[in-house]
Amino acid sequence: MKSYDVVIVGGSIAGSIAGKYLADTGMSILIVEAAKTPREKPCSGIQFRYFEKLMGLKIPKDRLCKNQIKSLYMEFPDERSFKVKFKMLNFTRDVLDNWLNEVAIESGAKFRDGVRCTDIKKNNGNYIITLRPKHQDVEQVSTKYIIAADGLSSSIRKKIRPEDFSRKPLAPTMNYYLKTKGDGDLDPHALYQFWNLDYNNLMFAWTYKKNDLWVVGTAHTDNLIDRCDNLLKYVKDKFKLEGDIVKREGYASTFKLEAPNHVYLGCDNLMFIGDAAGLVDMYRGLGMDAAALSGRLVAKAIIKGDINTTPPLELYEKMMRKTVKKINKNSEKQLLTYNTNDELLQGLKKSFIKMGLGTLIGTILNKFRSPRKIKLLPA
Repeated sequence: MKSYDVVIVGGSIAGSIAGKYLADTGMSILIVEAAKTPREKPCSGIQFRYFEKLMGLKIPKDRLCKNQIKSLYMEFPDERSFKVKFKMLNFTRDVLDNWLNEVAIESGAKFRDGVRCTDIKKNNGNYIITLRPKHQDVEQVSTKYIIAADGLSSSIRKKIRPEDFSRKPLAPTMNYYLKTKGDGDLDPHALYQFWNLDYNNLMFAWTYKKNDLWVVGTAHTDNLIDRCDNLLKYVKDKFKLEGDIVKREGYASTFKLEAPNHVYLGCDNLMFIGDAAGLVDMYRGLGMDAAALSGRLVAKAIIKGDINTTPPLELYEKMMRKTVKKINKNSEKQLLTYNTNDELLQGLKKSFIKMGLGTLIGTILNKFRSPRKIKLLPA
């Protein structure tokens, strides 16, 4: 049986970043990813520029989309809108995640895709992990630490905390990818947000461009396809966009992200990071930044805890305290608390100036903050 210092289950943003920093110290690291890579993932792939500082890595230009985001367009329920300059990173998750896999491998981590984790047992202070590679025999490996980075549908978390999941999907999303004749009146360098409960009752509906394709998408707890169809018609009519859908991409999770205190960072030497930890902020509409931060900090906690007598989980929880507090606080602000667009409009009016100023100031200050002290935006 092969033995590793750390086994990471899940090879997306959080898992790869944790693997990279742990491997940098000379630890033996195994990253297993259930999917074959590179793989497409239902995710905006749009991030604040502090994302690179959180990772401690500069994304190569050829791993970014040809059209970078330079402005933000927001439309309220009464169809009033505004547009401001705001630079953000724009990438596709298959390309970014594959690059991060390569970064972890270059640091010395072993990466295996198409391998599922099917069982975990404790044995004399270590863990025995059962792995099932696709079309191969089942095998087992041992490790001192396990990092669960296997996403919102985390099989590990489902076994440990089944109460964190419902029987039915709670937050279904849908993206339509369009091949268009030009861009119409849309700006290929803008992120469009449509705040309207008719389209999305979880956060905002969205439109943006990924290289040669326009993406129109939303999330809703009721009649998702009809909502997305209506949004598409609205965008086409309002912005004179002509084109056809070439791909539909849907996702649904049973994770109770709306539940109070839904973030769970682990037990003993089993630690959760990224989406598997519940580090998804539906109010902000983001999770990649918290995933990157958690991957980096869990590595730091294990490295530090392996040297002294402090349990790594205790260090990790302390490092993540402010982030967890912010996510839990924001879960109380989700749009499901609004029953009508009039209520949503009034809520946006009350929070708009504060959020705008907070985001502007936060963007400036984040340039001088250490990764651990970066303020996740929007404020």
